[in-house]
Amino acid sequence: MSGAEDSRAEALQRLPAVYSVVLRLRDAGLPEHVIAERVGVEPEAVGPMLVVAEAKLAAVRGEDAPG
Repeated sequence: MSGAEDSRAEALQRLPAVYSVVLRLRDAGLPEHVIAERVGVEPEAVGPMLVVAEAKLAAVRGEDAPG
């Protein structure tokens, strides 16, 4: 793993579990409906969850939230 990947992996571990999971599943290329099934939410909730997860990840890493 590169330094950036290590840093991201460490930051993902610091997130609440559900946000870490949705980001990891998205990074693995799973479609939103599958992510929804895996985390037990409606498919419409995945997009907003990803936005929140990215913001939380940015905060953990000390970066500006994507926007």
